Amino acid sequence: MRKLDEVLNGKGWDTRKKILEQLYINPTTAYDLAKKLNLNYSTVRYHLDLLERSGLVNHKTLGSKQLYLATKSALSLKII
Repeated sequence: MRKLDEVLNGKGWDTRKKILEQLYINPTTAYDLAKKLNLNYSTVRYHLDLLERSGLVNHKTLGSKQLYLATKSALSLKII
């Protein structure tokens, strides 16, 4: 697990914050996030993986889709 401080203050934080903000509003797939934020799919997946390893994002499988959502930890940190 990456240090939370690195995830919150490291390079790419602006992108991760936008992702968290979107997931707070509506849990969604990485593909839909990439379209909505006008980012490359692989970029979104990279940031989702970092956020998930740090406990700020979870995912659940719905059929063939991976749905991502912000965790209570993300909400309690008041970063979104």
